[in-house]
Amino acid sequence: MSPRPFYELAAGVFVLDIPMFPLYVIRGQRNAMIDCAVLAKAGEIETNLSALLGDERLAMVLLTHSHYDHAGACSLLQEKSAFQIIASRRTRDILENDKAVAFIDDLNQKFKALANDRSDSVFTKPRDIRAVGENDRIPLSPARYLEVHETPGHTRCSISFLLRPENILFAGDAAGVVEKSGRVKPLFLSSYSQYEASLGKLLGLEAEVLALAHNTAVRGKDRVREFLAASLAETRRLKEQIIDRLGQSVDFTGIAEKILEEEYSSPALMGPREALMINVTAMVKSVYHEFVKIP
Repeated sequence: MSPRPFYELAAGVFVLDIPMFPLYVIRGQRNAMIDCAVLAKAGEIETNLSALLGDERLAMVLLTHSHYDHAGACSLLQEKSAFQIIASRRTRDILENDKAVAFIDDLNQKFKALANDRSDSVFTKPRDIRAVGENDRIPLSPARYLEVHETPGHTRCSISFLLRPENILFAGDAAGVVEKSGRVKPLFLSSYSQYEASLGKLLGLEAEVLALAHNTAVRGKDRVREFLAASLAETRRLKEQIIDRLGQSVDFTGIAEKILEEEYSSPALMGPREALMINVTAMVKSVYHEFVKIP
């Protein structure tokens, strides 16, 4: 656990200081949190939230997408705090699907095993999910709101939130993740082309702060621009590497194994290897179907 439960990122915007899974809490007339991390972190999240909010409560949790490491703790926390969940329509549909809920729970149970969490907690179907889409506004106070931007490519259900007027961007995994080495890693799991377009869209927002879903935040408009440009360059580099390997073989799993070994030697996240393989294989398949396969 982190020695500090939270710190202030910007005026009224706080980070629950949970290793690998920083969660952003916006305080105001309606307190909001971005994403929920994994189920294994639920107790730590609850403790840090209590330290930050005291007797106040969360009014809402905004999910950037439906992956197990972003939605994992939401149903357990919701049972105690009764907040509304705000997400894309696709995320809402996924979280209302029994098979998808079982899969999310399975990956969370595997993460719990890696974290030596022997509790009987499970991920269940969340309640009270409100769907939002492009350019919707979520009011937090008379002068403050979150603006919704659809940013698919990491997943089909990915959305980003821009806090106005401060221009703090919560992009989930649409902007990539930072490795322990400091390198930016792309995550175009559902569509390379959409992922690249979403990165361009994020660049165009000219955010003052990029609040990344894993490990860190980037402050300052110039540094945010540099980070997103580096993420875009890494995305294009990995695409070309995958195309070269697909020219030699269409063994998706074999290519994914090699990329996992070479490119993810210091992963940004501890997690089930199965989840990493799913992600990298999905990127290989995306490039194959969009750039290599002959119609």
